[in-house]
Amino acid sequence: MMKSLLNMPVSCVDTPALLVDYAILQRNIQRLQEASDAAEIAVRPHIKAHKTPQVAQMQIQAGAIGVTCAKLGEAEAMAAGGMEDIFIANCLVGPTKMARLVALAKHVPHLSVAVESIESARQMNDAFATAGMVLDVIIEADIGSNRAGVEPDAAVEFAQALQRFPALQLKGVMSYAGRLMYGTRTEDERIECAAEEGRRLSAIAADLRSAGFDIQVVSGGGTPTAGRYQKGCGLTEVRCGTYCLNDHNQVDLGACTTEDIAATVLSTVVSVPTEDRLICDAGAKALDQAVSDVTEGYGWLKGYEGGYVYLINDEHGHIDRKRLQGDLAIGDKVEVYPPRICTCLNLYDYMYVVDSP
Repeated sequence: MMKSLLNMPVSCVDTPALLVDYAILQRNIQRLQEASDAAEIAVRPHIKAHKTPQVAQMQIQAGAIGVTCAKLGEAEAMAAGGMEDIFIANCLVGPTKMARLVALAKHVPHLSVAVESIESARQMNDAFATAGMVLDVIIEADIGSNRAGVEPDAAVEFAQALQRFPALQLKGVMSYAGRLMYGTRTEDERIECAAEEGRRLSAIAADLRSAGFDIQVVSGGGTPTAGRYQKGCGLTEVRCGTYCLNDHNQVDLGACTTEDIAATVLSTVVSVPTEDRLICDAGAKALDQAVSDVTEGYGWLKGYEGGYVYLINDEHGHIDRKRLQGDLAIGDKVEVYPPRICTCLNLYDYMYVVDSP
């Protein structure tokens, strides 16, 4: 099916479908890489935004040192797609995951995992010691997201506790400053947020180094602050993810414009039941529901000013016809900018890559 659509117009794609503009994707990847190179900071993109080995290969070819994954399953898929340096930035627990992690480590030349609890560390140590292997670990610290992570003032004590696990080798510290960066609205705020994130993480790294630990990796970053980290900020790498595809949430935050959004959902208008409402075939199974308080609705129509999906049912998207500049008829196809690409893309098995002349 995919091959039969090569060199065919987008109108031939059945709906709902996920489209990715190749030129915008490539431009987004290159822009972050160039900004990070100038700041002498490595790029280790988070692949949860695209979940696609071919896109990861584009990022590696642009200069990324490896990839970040949120889940063990993502890491397995990236390894199968040829990735040789993988960081799993999440808590892993349980015997099934330990067995899979050991199996993955046997095939990935450079594998590292976040650690923020002694129980998770114990399980990983026991699994790798039994296998006669050593696993690189990165301490996850909480610098304000109030999610998982070791408190900054407890990082040294936690690192010291890890010393009793010989199959684990401490390599660095990481965090995700989501609450900081998603609270920004202006360019000055984003620049300051990037600097503050660097200050907080580098302070933890300094404490660990003063305690005798060889901290090689200081890992942070996110899309709202992507490309805004300066040389000497304290980070050694950034793990931005959404930046390569972008979404309307990033537009509403001011981090990018709609011209930087590479991913859209192609949908067909299937009903015009009233003067104030259109119905398209992109509902909750095609558009994500992880909508933030800065983004109105469940998607905005590309090329139609004021057009947005204000309500979704399982198979139906409700488009506000009164605010729509222009009009649409049954059978018309429209592209919808998703509010959040990570949870939208997760609804699809594949993407249609569009390379416009």
